[in-house]
Amino acid sequence: MNQYLTDIDNSIAGSNYERAISLSYTCLEGFYKAFARKNLPSLSHLEMIALSREIKRWLGQTLGSYPDEALSMINHISYTVDRARNKFSESHFEEEAARWLALYVRDLMNTQIRLLLHFL
Repeated sequence: MNQYLTDIDNSIAGSNYERAISLSYTCLEGFYKAFARKNLPSLSHLEMIALSREIKRWLGQTLGSYPDEALSMINHISYTVDRARNKFSESHFEEEAARWLALYVRDLMNTQIRLLLHFL
Protein backbone atom coordinates (compact mmCIF):
# COMPACT_ATOMS: atom_id res chain seq x y z
CA MET A 1 0.00 0.00 0.00
CA ASN A 2 2.87 2.37 0.72
CA GLN A 3 4.04 2.11 -2.88
CA TYR A 4 0.51 2.92 -4.10
CA LEU A 5 0.39 5.94 -1.78
CA THR A 6 3.72 7.13 -3.14
CA ASP A 7 2.52 6.66 -6.73
CA ILE A 8 -0.74 8.45 -5.95
CA ASP A 9 1.07 11.32 -4.24
CA ASN A 10 3.49 11.60 -7.18
CA SER A 11 0.56 11.66 -9.59
CA ILE A 12 -1.11 14.44 -7.61
CA ALA A 13 2.16 16.39 -7.38
CA GLY A 14 2.49 16.04 -11.16
CA SER A 15 -1.11 17.24 -11.70
CA ASN A 16 -2.08 13.83 -13.05
CA TYR A 17 -5.27 13.66 -11.01
CA GLU A 18 -7.00 11.10 -13.19
CA ARG A 19 -4.16 8.66 -12.61
CA ALA A 20 -4.26 9.32 -8.86
CA ILE A 21 -7.95 8.41 -8.80
CA SER A 22 -7.39 5.29 -10.90
CA LEU A 23 -4.57 4.16 -8.62
CA SER A 24 -6.75 4.77 -5.55
CA TYR A 25 -9.47 2.59 -7.05
CA THR A 26 -6.99 -0.15 -7.94
CA CYS A 27 -5.48 -0.14 -4.45
CA LEU A 28 -8.84 -0.23 -2.67
CA GLU A 29 -10.20 -2.95 -4.93
CA GLY A 30 -7.05 -5.02 -4.50
CA PHE A 31 -7.21 -4.70 -0.75
CA TYR A 32 -10.89 -5.67 -0.69
CA LYS A 33 -10.08 -8.79 -2.70
CA ALA A 34 -7.23 -9.70 -0.32
CA PHE A 35 -9.53 -9.11 2.67
CA ALA A 36 -12.20 -11.29 1.07
CA ARG A 37 -9.73 -14.09 0.22
CA LYS A 38 -8.87 -14.28 3.91
CA ASN A 39 -12.30 -13.75 5.49
CA LEU A 40 -14.86 -14.41 2.73
CA PRO A 41 -13.10 -16.72 0.25
CA SER A 42 -16.21 -17.71 -1.67
CA LEU A 43 -16.94 -14.02 -2.41
CA SER A 44 -13.48 -12.79 -3.41
CA HIS A 45 -14.47 -12.79 -7.09
CA LEU A 46 -17.04 -9.99 -6.62
CA GLU A 47 -16.63 -6.46 -7.96
CA MET A 48 -15.62 -3.69 -5.56
CA ILE A 49 -19.10 -2.36 -4.69
CA ALA A 50 -20.55 -5.82 -4.05
CA LEU A 51 -17.44 -6.74 -2.08
CA SER A 52 -17.77 -3.64 0.09
CA ARG A 53 -21.32 -4.67 0.99
CA GLU A 54 -20.15 -8.15 1.97
CA ILE A 55 -17.22 -6.80 3.99
CA LYS A 56 -19.58 -4.44 5.82
CA ARG A 57 -21.96 -7.30 6.53
CA TRP A 58 -19.13 -9.57 7.75
CA LEU A 59 -17.77 -6.87 10.06
CA GLY A 60 -21.26 -6.17 11.43
CA GLN A 61 -21.69 -9.84 12.30
CA THR A 62 -18.15 -10.23 13.61
CA LEU A 63 -17.93 -7.07 15.70
CA GLY A 64 -21.42 -6.91 17.11
CA SER A 65 -21.39 -3.61 18.98
CA TYR A 66 -19.42 -1.59 16.44
CA PRO A 67 -21.29 1.62 15.43
CA ASP A 68 -23.31 1.04 12.28
CA GLU A 69 -22.44 4.55 11.06
CA ALA A 70 -18.76 3.61 10.97
CA LEU A 71 -19.50 0.43 9.04
CA SER A 72 -21.67 2.38 6.61
CA MET A 73 -18.58 4.36 5.67
CA ILE A 74 -17.24 1.24 3.97
CA ASN A 75 -20.00 1.50 1.39
CA HIS A 76 -19.87 5.29 1.15
CA ILE A 77 -16.13 5.35 0.55
CA SER A 78 -16.37 2.51 -1.98
CA TYR A 79 -19.09 4.30 -3.94
CA THR A 80 -17.17 7.58 -3.86
CA VAL A 81 -13.96 6.01 -5.15
CA ASP A 82 -15.87 4.01 -7.77
CA ARG A 83 -17.89 7.00 -9.00
CA ALA A 84 -14.88 9.27 -9.12
CA ARG A 85 -12.93 6.72 -11.13
CA ASN A 86 -15.78 6.00 -13.52
CA LYS A 87 -16.60 9.63 -14.13
CA PHE A 88 -13.18 11.22 -14.22
CA SER A 89 -10.45 8.68 -14.79
CA GLU A 90 -8.15 8.42 -17.76
CA SER A 91 -9.34 4.87 -18.25
CA HIS A 92 -12.93 5.89 -18.84
CA PHE A 93 -13.97 9.30 -20.21
CA GLU A 94 -10.70 11.21 -20.26
CA GLU A 95 -12.26 14.11 -18.37
CA GLU A 96 -10.16 16.22 -16.07
CA ALA A 97 -10.51 15.50 -12.39
CA ALA A 98 -9.87 18.29 -9.95
CA ARG A 99 -6.95 18.16 -7.55
CA TRP A 100 -9.30 18.29 -4.58
CA LEU A 101 -11.12 15.18 -5.77
CA ALA A 102 -7.88 13.26 -6.26
CA LEU A 103 -6.71 14.19 -2.76
CA TYR A 104 -10.07 13.36 -1.25
CA VAL A 105 -10.23 9.95 -2.93
CA ARG A 106 -6.63 9.18 -1.93
CA ASP A 107 -7.36 9.97 1.70
CA LEU A 108 -10.62 8.02 1.72
CA MET A 109 -8.94 4.96 0.25
CA ASN A 110 -6.05 5.18 2.71
CA THR A 111 -8.39 5.58 5.70
CA GLN A 112 -10.58 2.69 4.59
CA ILE A 113 -7.70 0.28 4.19
CA ARG A 114 -6.10 1.28 7.49
CA LEU A 115 -9.41 0.66 9.27
CA LEU A 116 -9.82 -2.78 7.70
CA LEU A 117 -6.24 -3.77 8.44
CA HIS A 118 -7.25 -4.06 12.07
CA PHE A 119 -9.51 -6.99 11.14
CA LEU A 120 -7.05 -9.04 9.08
